[in-house]
Amino acid sequence: MQSAIAICNVALSTHLGAATIRALEGPSPEAEACNLHYDRVRRSLLQRFPWYWASRREVLVEETLNDRAGAWAHKYARPAHLVAIRWVNHPAAARMSLEAGRSPDSLRELTATAIYSDMADAVIEYTRDETDPTLFPPAFADALAASIGAAIAMAITKDVAKKKDAEQAAALLLDQAMAMDYNERPAVEQRHIPPNLAVRGIV
Repeated sequence: MQSAIAICNVALSTHLGAATIRALEGPSPEAEACNLHYDRVRRSLLQRFPWYWASRREVLVEETLNDRAGAWAHKYARPAHLVAIRWVNHPAAARMSLEAGRSPDSLRELTATAIYSDMADAVIEYTRDETDPTLFPPAFADALAASIGAAIAMAITKDVAKKKDAEQAAALLLDQAMAMDYNERPAVEQRHIPPNLAVRGIV
């Protein structure tokens, strides 16, 4: 079964040629490095791309007191497990924008606890802070392992060449994971190419 320890062990053995671990809380330098960087790198990868497998859609909950009423008509509570907003809109309007090859997002402002918008009864699509490794697609897990390897390379190996190799592998595997994720979404959503892919020329 895929687990955080298994992903870290791929980072250690495949990308760094280092000893594997049995627990993230272990006393070894490898365990300490993985424990320090695993969650940070995982969240960073989730934030970088509108992963279809990690997306959630829900109706936003409006707050009673709008402290920015002069700028925005509505204040909504920020979802607890939000890593990155993909859009705030009405689903029908978002779909029309996607069909036209435009961004489905609308004007809005985000803070640590709230989302401000002029849209009533707004719906949000966002990337969830997914922590369950069994839900990670294999390509994402591979990219995560390589990225962790790059993050801990110097602490474990003190080898600049191994760090560069891990960074190159991480970049390649992340590109592949993003392209695979993009190709799995409905055709209507493929008309709007995320900037991450457009810049790279992947699709």
